[in-house]
Amino acid sequence: MTDTLTSTTDDVKIIDCDAHLTEPSDLWTSRVPASMKSKMPQMETRDGFTAWYIDGEMWASIGGNTIGHGPKKVLGTNSLQPFEEIHQSAWSTRERLEVLDDQGVLAQVLYPNGVGFSSNHIFAVPDLDQRSLILQTYNDFLVEVQHESNNRLLPQAMLPIWDMDLTVKEMTRMIDQGITGFTLSDKPELLDLPELPEPYFDPMWDVFNSTNTVANFHIGAGGTKEEVLDLRKTMREQRAGQSPTPTATTLTGKKVASPSWRSFGPQRWMAVMATQMYMSNVRIVTNLCMSNLFDRYPNLKVVSAESGIGWVPFLLEALEYQLDEMVTTNDEMSLQKRRPTEYFRDHLYVMFWFESSAPQKLVEEIGAKNILVETDIPHPTCLYPNAKGHFDRVLGGLDDYSRRRILQDNAAELYGIDIPALTK
Repeated sequence: MTDTLTSTTDDVKIIDCDAHLTEPSDLWTSRVPASMKSKMPQMETRDGFTAWYIDGEMWASIGGNTIGHGPKKVLGTNSLQPFEEIHQSAWSTRERLEVLDDQGVLAQVLYPNGVGFSSNHIFAVPDLDQRSLILQTYNDFLVEVQHESNNRLLPQAMLPIWDMDLTVKEMTRMIDQGITGFTLSDKPELLDLPELPEPYFDPMWDVFNSTNTVANFHIGAGGTKEEVLDLRKTMREQRAGQSPTPTATTLTGKKVASPSWRSFGPQRWMAVMATQMYMSNVRIVTNLCMSNLFDRYPNLKVVSAESGIGWVPFLLEALEYQLDEMVTTNDEMSLQKRRPTEYFRDHLYVMFWFESSAPQKLVEEIGAKNILVETDIPHPTCLYPNAKGHFDRVLGGLDDYSRRRILQDNAAELYGIDIPALTK
């Protein structure tokens, strides 16, 4: 499919900086010794609903999967069920590359799907040896995907942040095999770990700083297992036609407000929740720009994934204003050497997919060198089947430099992607 207007992307190679790799049914069982298979996650379908189980207990979902056989995108759902309804491009390297070719995309940066967008869900496995094996086996799978795709698919690996020595070893192991970045929790304090700028995390930041690998914060990556279970419970109630209370009690006994009003149906509830989640990375971006982390690690590059870009100019303006209005004592003023916007310009990247207004009107305020594009395949609201046509339309009014930066050059430099020469 092509747009009727003249293409503005024929002279660049589009790099998709956020899509998701669904975990295949044999991910763990095919990669561990027979003696350990019973301890690994097992995919099971119960009453028509597929999920991952450990020791007979449900552990993780199969994630957002809205591209069914055909392939065809199915609207109005978070995930097709059971697993057999999902198109193989969700997990198959060969078929994912076919999707990239159809979309007009050169390369794709991949995040996890059902097992969460950081290692928080794996952290919830009590047994340390079992936990570490689950994580390392998952990362081994990612390396296989990258090599099989000839570096067109670039999965971002997980880190065992509960053990900093093991984290450094795993980063080194993955980097040596070509992995270009790692996906992190933005709220490790919810797991009873220190906050990200504290000395505990210094060895991790040292590796990022010295290797030019990317620190990725995907929306929703900071959720604990309990929060995920609460969310699943609410979604099950919605699917069953039950109305969750506007103030729900979590598994820990804490009362929290539901993302949407109880009078909404399951599809509207999902739309409200998703809209709020897109901007959940405002917290991590704000704190990074108000800290001295980039002074301490001047080579650090950070990506805010799946969070959109329309909110960025307001945030930067607010940061500059509040710094001058609120930070007045010598101790507070001496924390950082530069302005928040300077840190953002030199170290942070944001990305868009469905947006039209911000790419057309706000690129100068955000910075062309700070913007990436994504498709979010195979999640709900992903750009499918015509990502190229969308980017042609929303970026058609930009100058050639900005367009090339946003679609190709920023990501190529960030993730070390070789751009093949264009054929004439």
